[in-house]
Amino acid sequence: MKHIERAVLISVLILSSFYGYSQLDITGQYKARAEYTNGFQQPLMSNQDPGFFISQRARLGVIYKHEKFQFDFTAQDIRTWGETSHLAIDNNGLLSVYEANVSLFLNKKWTLKVGRQPISYDNQRIFGALDWAMQGRRHDGAILQFKDSTWSLDIGATYNQESASNIQIPYGINDYKTFQYLWANKSWKNFNASVLFLNNGMQQFYIEDSVQKNRTNFSQTMGTHLEYKRNKFEIMAYGYYQMGFAKNNQTLSAYNVSLEGTFKPNKSWGITLGGEILSGTSDEATINDRNESFTPLYGTNHAFNGFMDYFYVGNHGNNVGLMDGYLKAKYSKGKYTFGLANHVFYTAADVKLPTIPFGGTFVAMDPYLGYEVDFTVKYQFADEVTIQAGYSHLFGTRTMRELKGVDNDNTSGWAYVMLTVKPFKNFKLK
Repeated sequence: MKHIERAVLISVLILSSFYGYSQLDITGQYKARAEYTNGFQQPLMSNQDPGFFISQRARLGVIYKHEKFQFDFTAQDIRTWGETSHLAIDNNGLLSVYEANVSLFLNKKWTLKVGRQPISYDNQRIFGALDWAMQGRRHDGAILQFKDSTWSLDIGATYNQESASNIQIPYGINDYKTFQYLWANKSWKNFNASVLFLNNGMQQFYIEDSVQKNRTNFSQTMGTHLEYKRNKFEIMAYGYYQMGFAKNNQTLSAYNVSLEGTFKPNKSWGITLGGEILSGTSDEATINDRNESFTPLYGTNHAFNGFMDYFYVGNHGNNVGLMDGYLKAKYSKGKYTFGLANHVFYTAADVKLPTIPFGGTFVAMDPYLGYEVDFTVKYQFADEVTIQAGYSHLFGTRTMRELKGVDNDNTSGWAYVMLTVKPFKNFKLK
């Protein structure tokens, strides 16, 4: 990472001698987070003990803006403290390019952006940068963008290949093969509306006539995101429908809907009441049945359905779905911000339990999965420095344990402390 930092800084100094400040910016971030995980993402088994670790990321980049184009480059180093001995050759960290793209300004309203880049829209339910995760989320693709005073339109596409090849080869990486999408947004004084259409292609490997073959199965996600804001009230609603074919080639028919309202009696307080439903497939369904499980795909899923990440954060896919009712409160005073969120979880489809082990008839379990409470506190140490801490506790039910396949009936907890520094936030080249 030191070599990359040195090269970037040298490049900045050279370029800054030729161009003014308005054309060149340095970007950077340092984030470190210590976590105590007592059943985080998944309840612990009875023979497992809680975990504790510290992870970090360091990003350094430049943005160069020309009259006709813009160049963005960001490198990042991701690591867990202690994964390499203090005397060993440091080869366990994840040094990678988070962002490397060029934007061509076709005219005052149209831009073509090509290369590695984060994609984020609306409340990040379907597309999000996933800043919470140390590695973030980024895509290799191209986006044609239109923007004026009230309209925004993005048309994007990607195509992934495991390596350069002169013949067709299968794509074996756990990722999408290709997608194409259209996102449009219109803003008024108090109202904001977006529509999204996404054609998503996933590679499937299968056996036919004793020969392994592959194909790309396409699903379509379409929907809208709506926001209405007044001085003391905010209403947000969104809904998406998925159809086509799931990755395993099942016929797909699923939906995701949400509605929430926020009341702000003054500048310090905000109270939010809302709910979300993500459709699911019953445990009794077979491989030949229709898949009714909604997948939020490339969103920032940590921000939804509780901070314990029991749902849709690398888990709960092609499952019985989720119904999440929540009540949240947020209070700000000076440099401090406090948050408290309550979630009540239910399944959206039946969880079935056999009447006798390994056979017999099945009975539907209670759909109630449990209750989660999340507490967070944030301190603005400086304009560039934030210190954040939180504690979450999940009271799971027998249905939750059956769904997750664990034998431990204890409640689960998770605590963290996080430091975030943006060193160049107010930096000016002179």
